[in-house]
Amino acid sequence: MEEMVKLGDIRIMEMLEPEFFGGVLNHNIVIKEGGPSGGLLMIDTGLPGYLDAIENHLKAWGFSVEDISDIVITHWHHDHSGNASEIRRISKAKVYAHVNEIDFLRSPSKYDLSYDDVKDFMQISKQQFESTAKRINELKYESVYVDFPLKGGEVISKFKVIYVPGHTRGHIALFDGSYLITGDAVRGVNGVPSPPLRFFSWDYRLALESYNKLISLPYSVLVPYHGEVIYRW
Repeated sequence: MEEMVKLGDIRIMEMLEPEFFGGVLNHNIVIKEGGPSGGLLMIDTGLPGYLDAIENHLKAWGFSVEDISDIVITHWHHDHSGNASEIRRISKAKVYAHVNEIDFLRSPSKYDLSYDDVKDFMQISKQQFESTAKRINELKYESVYVDFPLKGGEVISKFKVIYVPGHTRGHIALFDGSYLITGDAVRGVNGVPSPPLRFFSWDYRLALESYNKLISLPYSVLVPYHGEVIYRW
């Protein structure tokens, strides 16, 4: 069941992706009031086709897609960038992403997956693997154009941009001293931090370095894109 949560000055809308390697994968999209351009700041945008669900969540909070003034994309993968261009067209939102993601956002790649890499970790049949691999490699989104290329160190609505490559070349996280928004650089498995999936990572050694860097930060709340929110208090 999809959920909406308000924590301090951030809100989390949970989207669900069924039939992900035999299970259901959740996606935690973060919304914050007071974006740099005056409206809502949105961190990641969900899978292509989820715009109606996003609109319904926003309406429940008294907002609309037109209120989104800024979009931060942690990385180019379809479940993070899938609605960015459509939202940008509707609301004139400014898009922020790392410079190393720009080419991939304009022309998303396919996912190079093999059953041997996935089967033991996910405990799935070959049919379940092939079904998911086919579905995600057929996903498409409109090319995303970045208004503000990032390198790390910038501040967006009190969030410092942290460059954490590994899952992708230009993955970023956001940290305001209390709330840590990690994208896929950290997963929240049963309320415990876990590294990103090896078979979805561009460079797993770098991904582990970035993971360790993030979980060492003095956060109070860690919001992963997949899994449960993690509290340290």
